[in-house]
This record gives sequence, structure tokens and C-alpha cells, in this order.
Amino acid sequence: MKRLPAALTAAILTLCFACGTANAQYLVGRWALGIDAGANYWITDYNEYKVGFGGQVVARYEIARYFGLGLAAGYEVLQTNQSTPLNPGAYASWIKMNAIPISLNAYFHFYPAKKVNPYFFVGAGLFMYQRYGIGTAPPVDGAWHSTYMIPLGFGVESFINKDVSIDASIGFTYTPDDVDARTSGAINGYAIARVGVNFYLNEGPPHKPAPKPAPARF
Repeated sequence: MKRLPAALTAAILTLCFACGTANAQYLVGRWALGIDAGANYWITDYNEYKVGFGGQVVARYEIARYFGLGLAAGYEVLQTNQSTPLNPGAYASWIKMNAIPISLNAYFHFYPAKKVNPYFFVGAGLFMYQRYGIGTAPPVDGAWHSTYMIPLGFGVESFINKDVSIDASIGFTYTPDDVDARTSGAINGYAIARVGVNFYLNEGPPHKPAPKPAPARF
């Protein structure tokens, strides 16, 4: 199972590049509604990381040729475990967490007019979570909590036609240290590898293609 994130990442990037046979579409002024799903890998203060599953819906607007803003809302099932005895005062050795991340993200496109359009994203938002574990002692009693989150990552978008694109991404979402019910000072959060589809809902403003350079004369 530990090889699943790497294998999934390779698969979705290969799929995305393989689909890049149509020209990239004009993005400025266009709204897109996207949905994606895939694996997550929770990095915690426990000594065994587990693969989970999650997905999200993103509403995005392309403000400029290389820049867009999007509102993302998703659902994640995260898991972790401690195989050796915990320190005195620590909580359950196994934790499963249901989480609802909501964030505002900035998208920076590298080649918006090419067949394959890579992009970088970074954002900030609200992270709501519910922890379960071995036993029912707080804070693994199923109560809902909330904190902040910082998602960032890299993706590739490839158009099937002018209104639909395939999207693949990998990334990491930072969360505060106590989200896993322990505070050891390590960086906490979860890695993702996802594939999805975007639907462009409008045509955008009229645009003129870039003029071709005049032939050289001698």
C-alpha cells in the first residue's frame, strides 16, 4: 500500500500527457467547474502512515492569461497508526479522521496556449475534522473541530475539446500540529495524488489570435 501514491501519481501524469492531443483553449474570463478524486497520505506524529481516499469540487475563474482563482471544497478520509507504545498521556494508537477542507486557491498556469498546460496552485482555508480512534477518550471521541489549512501543489490540464479537460495533480496540505491529537513539533498534513475533469461553463470574452510573424525578406 505504501507504493500506491507513487504509482497513482505516475499513472495520472501519463494519462494527462497522453490526452494532450488537442490545442489548449483560451482561458481568460472563463468559469470552470471541476471534480477530482484519488489517494491521500497522512503525515502525522505517529510512526505508521496510511493511505486514504478523498476528493473535491472546485469552482475556478480565469482572471488573466497565467492566473486564476478557485474555491475548493472536499472530503477526506485520513488514517494513521502507532505500532509501539505511546508516551504517557498520549491518546489512541490508531486514528481515523473524516475531514472537510474548504479553501481559496490561486492557480498559476505555465503554458496556457500549449497542448499540455502545467500549473501551480497555493491557497489557504478552513479545515474541519472529526477524529475516531481506539477508545473514546477526548479528543478522539468523534467531536468536530476546525482549524486553518494551507494547500499547495502541481498539476497538468489537458483539453479533450474546448469545454472539457482532463486534470491531474499532486500536492500537500499543511495543517497545524495538534490535528492528529499529538504535538511533537513535526510538520503535519497530508499528501494527495488525484485525477479529475473540468467543465468550462462559458465562452469568455471575444479574443483575437496572436498574429503570425511576417516572413523574412532578403
